[in-house]
Amino acid sequence: MNHCQTYIEWHCVTCFNRIGKCFAEHVTEGAMLTVTGRIHYTQWKDESGTKRYGCEIIANKVDFLTKGRSGSNEDAPDIDED
Repeated sequence: MNHCQTYIEWHCVTCFNRIGKCFAEHVTEGAMLTVTGRIHYTQWKDESGTKRYGCEIIANKVDFLTKGRSGSNEDAPDIDED
């Protein structure tokens, strides 16, 4: 008997311009999205001198898979940077 497990993985997504505006207006925490973009890695030293690393996705396109704040996907069109 196979047991299929689902894993949830959270990512930091950065959106600019029109994508950012639409994202802020329509996305709620826990919403399911597909994001197309590039991965951006960062490295810095914190106040104590410890090296820290970060990773974020810079979005070029966001597709909404669940309903937004308004309760309708019609208000949240798929958006593209172009």
